[in-house]
Amino acid sequence: MQIKNIMSRSVITAPKNMFVQDLCLLMEKHRIGSIVIVKDKIPLGIVTERDIVSFIGQQGCQPLAQKQAFEIMVSPVFTMSPKIDTRVAMQFMATKRIRRLPITENKRLIGIITYGDIIREIQKDLADAQLKTEQLKLEISRDGLTHAFTQKYFKTFLDREVERVKRYGGLLALLMVDVDHFKKINDTYGHDAGDYILVKVSELIRKNTRKINLIGRYGGDEFAVIAPISDVESATRLAERLRQYVWQTKFHYQGRIIRTTLSIGVAGWDKSIVEGRGLIIKADKALYMSKHAGRNKVSVA
Repeated sequence: MQIKNIMSRSVITAPKNMFVQDLCLLMEKHRIGSIVIVKDKIPLGIVTERDIVSFIGQQGCQPLAQKQAFEIMVSPVFTMSPKIDTRVAMQFMATKRIRRLPITENKRLIGIITYGDIIREIQKDLADAQLKTEQLKLEISRDGLTHAFTQKYFKTFLDREVERVKRYGGLLALLMVDVDHFKKINDTYGHDAGDYILVKVSELIRKNTRKINLIGRYGGDEFAVIAPISDVESATRLAERLRQYVWQTKFHYQGRIIRTTLSIGVAGWDKSIVEGRGLIIKADKALYMSKHAGRNKVSVA
């Protein structure tokens, strides 16, 4: 989204020779925290409440009455085109450590945007994304056996999470989980027993992960866990806990005890990953490392 869609076109301006005392009255009257100093609608600088408080802290209130705007304004003032994307504006403001950005067209002031304006727009986007997620949950059923999310929904959710961290930054990790020697369980105890193990492993994963994490059934005996706000270290700790829980659990089925283990691959998002498939490939490589190392292992790509 371009910043022209969310910027305020109502900008309070003042000439560079206005006394700071009058600027304070102007701020109080309009209940604003900054005034853009202009000449013929061309921004020269900006004066904020923080600038005034900082001046008072250094020199006291008495000299303030004789000071004019140009003597304490921040100059040169940073400006931006209304056609710039909001994400670019947010990154620029964060880099420059500023909270307000005058918007100019042909060098003339046409509006202003604040860091708060952008944050509110991001929060709205996140709320809209959450609503779409809830709607998608109703449209796409869970796996009928394990009640984990289907592979289709898992991939949709993962693509959305990758897009989120690409756009706003943040953390994202993925666990690919494989039930070791599952074919042997089917061959030894029967397919019903194999289904029982899948159900119990799914329950165990669900009970020992946070609600914000999403658990999907990726394949026949393979699960995946999306951890939206986890780094690789915390995701690895989660994977190790899951591995130990399954390893230590005795699964009781029709009077028999069945033991199994998990091989887990862990991967974290980085800037080279542009879609969910890239993160899956990375986690799959780690899963292969766990299997190659003898199974019942956690590996990180």
